[in-house]
Amino acid sequence: MKSIDKLKRLTGENIVKPPPADSSADESQGSRPVSERQNRLDDLRRRIDTVVSRAQSHGKAAASEAQARGNRGLIEILSGEEIENEHGRFFLVSEIVPGTGRHGHRNIREAFDFNMSAAAMLANNPLISEYCSSDALFLDTETTGLAGGTGTMAFLIGLGWFEEGHFHIRQILARDFGEEKAALAYLKEIAGRKKFLVTFNGKAFDINLLTTRFILNRIPSDLASLPHLDLLHPSRRILGHRLENCRLATLEIDVLGVQREGDIPGWEIPQRYFDWLRRRDPALLAGIFEHNRLDVISMATLTAHLVEVLDAQAIAKYVEKDDYLAAARLLLKRSDTRGVEKILNIFQENSCSDFSQQSKKKLAQLYKRTGRLNEAAQIWREMAACDPVEFYTVSELAKWLEHRVRDYSAAKILIEKVLHHDNLFSEDEKKSLLHRLKRLNTKLSTG
Repeated sequence: MKSIDKLKRLTGENIVKPPPADSSADESQGSRPVSERQNRLDDLRRRIDTVVSRAQSHGKAAASEAQARGNRGLIEILSGEEIENEHGRFFLVSEIVPGTGRHGHRNIREAFDFNMSAAAMLANNPLISEYCSSDALFLDTETTGLAGGTGTMAFLIGLGWFEEGHFHIRQILARDFGEEKAALAYLKEIAGRKKFLVTFNGKAFDINLLTTRFILNRIPSDLASLPHLDLLHPSRRILGHRLENCRLATLEIDVLGVQREGDIPGWEIPQRYFDWLRRRDPALLAGIFEHNRLDVISMATLTAHLVEVLDAQAIAKYVEKDDYLAAARLLLKRSDTRGVEKILNIFQENSCSDFSQQSKKKLAQLYKRTGRLNEAAQIWREMAACDPVEFYTVSELAKWLEHRVRDYSAAKILIEKVLHHDNLFSEDEKKSLLHRLKRLNTKLSTG
């Protein structure tokens, strides 16, 4: 079959055989064969354009139908709605989590009305102390990659805030790249109602990414200028001493008591979105929405947990005692001696007998650095009675006896007793103790 016949089949035209060529006419009109060839070429081009146009129309119709089918599926599976603003359309899922709802160890209402002074200390930003918990906007994004830069988009933005005894969640989805501007405009609208941000690793990633996307879409935004509590950093300082890592998933399990079932790993999320763009299967996004939703709720309860540790009204059921000591060290670093005293006071009424030697050492150091030397000395005495005794304990107790109590004899007896153990200390530690013993002997002989 000739090519022209194949094209006619594709275009649906009737195949009509051309009349036989008049060779005598060709000979009499030399220019006609050239004209006929040109006409045939033009005819071929027209037919090819018809085929391509039909294919494109069919492709657009199929894509439009797939998109419509995907949007209907999203509404059914996620109970969301399509929102339109001046910049276009996007998909929005809204939820109100009641205060009686439980998340791990806590009811949601336990996260309400947290101590704003403690929250400001966590953020190292005193401005936050002037606000209330309902002024906070909890934010978490799901993106097309983790590398950042202009090629990475936040296709899902999860938001949460406290309002009228409940926790409100909004999840903003750009169903394709063309909906990003409308989605960002809605984010700007919500953020404009709040006074500070709460994120997890948002300073290093989420806020920088969103700021870039606002610029690329030519939308002015004050998001980056809002006071910001990034929970990753205080989590490392207060909880990191006992955890394998400080990923939010780890904190959920080991601190908040949250057990996720069927959660998708974060590294899988970008590929699922790209698969959604091709297939428009809403099931691909359902798991991402749930992952993001739990992240937002966990940030709220994690904030409440960290504030509770820093506020230290009493030793709480779900708080490790060493976490209080880590919080006290954080407060000491930020020159909040009153906060440190508050934490130390909760141990006066509670036995520390179940503390490890390392924990007792940390507590004694805090007592010493806040000038409560007698309480520190009590712990040093308890530690000195244990076997084997540490150089730190002997050194600190001897210094207290020598300089504070001025009981040179007791300090001398302590050092001579431990020096009988040859393998207990390093050479440098032995030299230090011997130097102190020599000074004590001098003081005793001249005293």
